[in-house]
Amino acid sequence: MAQLDLVVEGVVLAPYFQTYVSVPPGPVPKGELLTRPEVSRPTEEFFSGLALDSQFAILEWQVDLQRRIQADTGSLVSINVHNRVVETDENRARFLALAATASAPTTFEFTETYPMPPVAASNRLLRDIRDLGHASALDDFGTGLNGMSLLTDYDFDVIKLDQSLVFDLPSRVEKQKTLRLMLEMLQVLGKQHIVEGVETEEVFDILKDLGYSSFQGYYFGRPQPVEELLSSSEGARS
Repeated sequence: MAQLDLVVEGVVLAPYFQTYVSVPPGPVPKGELLTRPEVSRPTEEFFSGLALDSQFAILEWQVDLQRRIQADTGSLVSINVHNRVVETDENRARFLALAATASAPTTFEFTETYPMPPVAASNRLLRDIRDLGHASALDDFGTGLNGMSLLTDYDFDVIKLDQSLVFDLPSRVEKQKTLRLMLEMLQVLGKQHIVEGVETEEVFDILKDLGYSSFQGYYFGRPQPVEELLSSSEGARS
């Protein structure tokens, strides 16, 4: 049985699950496994400062949770991966060995705050992930280090559009036009998508009118503790 909390470098990590919504239902996973450290400093600062072995310990714990969530609820899971974990050939092999233990198709989301390996090495990794039956995602496109070259040169399966791209969308006609063109580009490139940060019905309706179909945000529900997710699943079966 997967351990629900993890202590790493003296800090307790708590797992949460945030649902994705697809209209109509599509091939993206049903939700993202989020990891929240009990620290006062920014979350990304905490994760970036961890030792590499701690990064792998977190990833192993997340894959264990993926197996538990998939077995108990049937939900396919998306997992965040800090790019340091795949920085070298040795670490990429270590990551792939761990990814191979996932019990169902899993999407591994690569973060925007640390560089990906060079294009050739990254694309070999992304193909290897696909060969294992999993998928890869570029997280938070439109912010941090995630510029256009990551979209056009790297072979990610899913592009997650950062919430900054939909902030104040109803009053920004130019943003709506940009997002329409961005969707056309994603379709030409054969990429799936998830729009992050959808918090109101108005924004949801605009994005649907623009042609978007997969979403994440507080409008559909706040992150739920994994313990509650598993408990509700057990209650539904009893």
